Amino acid sequence: MADNDIRLKIIEAASEIYERKGRQATVEEIAAAAGVSVPVTTHHLRKPSDIMLVIMEHLQAKFAEGVSANTAADATSEQKLRQAVAQFYTVVDQQRAKVLLVYRESRTLDAAGRKRIMQLELECVEVFRRILEEGVAQGAFRTMDTGLVAYDIVIMGHMWSLKSWHFKKIGRRFDDFLARQQEAVVAMVKR
Repeated sequence: MADNDIRLKIIEAASEIYERKGRQATVEEIAAAAGVSVPVTTHHLRKPSDIMLVIMEHLQAKFAEGVSANTAADATSEQKLRQAVAQFYTVVDQQRAKVLLVYRESRTLDAAGRKRIMQLELECVEVFRRILEEGVAQGAFRTMDTGLVAYDIVIMGHMWSLKSWHFKKIGRRFDDFLARQQEAVVAMVKR
């Protein structure tokens, strides 16, 4: 099994156990759930705070990978923005429990861990900011505080995880949420 596959198994196991037990999760439990040895697990998770970091890094990598793969070079700024929103929100949907876990547990990290999670979040925001800047430069989007609007887009995506109880209650499906959010984002930025 490739190192990346092992790491993914450890991340999935750590996420599931950490979601249930929080900081009481042990490396031994994670190793058993992942089907790997404790030394292999500790190679990837050297200390308890690494659990949150690898989960966040995994989420960011899935988003960045998808945006890169799904954004055509000849796409308009609006198309790029819609594609980036779709990719980010889809990752949030697919990884809802991990997103909630990051919100709930990131405050328990040490200073270096919090700094790393903030950096990963800023990298995500930066993807949207660059698309918005390009759209402003091309005249497709109105002049705006692109950093603030990029953060708005990210937080709007997190809403699907944070308020899933509400959306479930009113019968809103993800595809409808995504379509409405894409329209809201485009309306927010378009000239």
